[in-house]
Amino acid sequence: MPGIGVPKPALYMAAVLILLVFALAISARIFGFGAFSEPQGTALLTRSLTFTDAADGGIYVHDAETNTLATTLEPGTSNFVRGALRALVRKRRLANIGPEIPFVLTRYDDGRLVLRDSATKASVTISSFGPTQMEAFDPLLIVGRTPGAGAPSSGTSSVGTTPSAGAP
Repeated sequence: MPGIGVPKPALYMAAVLILLVFALAISARIFGFGAFSEPQGTALLTRSLTFTDAADGGIYVHDAETNTLATTLEPGTSNFVRGALRALVRKRRLANIGPEIPFVLTRYDDGRLVLRDSATKASVTISSFGPTQMEAFDPLLIVGRTPGAGAPSSGTSSVGTTPSAGAP
């Protein structure tokens, strides 16, 4: 049926529409239109941390500035912490980045708690998941810190464990 076809003006309009959509998408990507960005607040407390797997399934948490063991996440505990780390470590593995570059945990003046990967620039806003999840990360900001580091010293401890019967 040679007489049936799409009118040329409709094809031109469709082509212009497609080009317009691509132009808007590219400009949004370049200039950040519609992109989510966290408000910039003042950091109240920041700590650089590295995480290494223990043979028993635990995770050793080291203060990256002092290179000392801050705490140990015992096997089977701190599942939200493990999940957040797993998401960030996955991006590192895809970029062939090792564990030597520290993660940065920051508490802001507006109450946000953010775990950033300085290697991939990825981050997880812990406070978005509620107060229970924030409580899982809060000890990592202060445990094992020396008083001169801006937090009270609590010595090296384990997060996610209960004290033994004879413990004070």
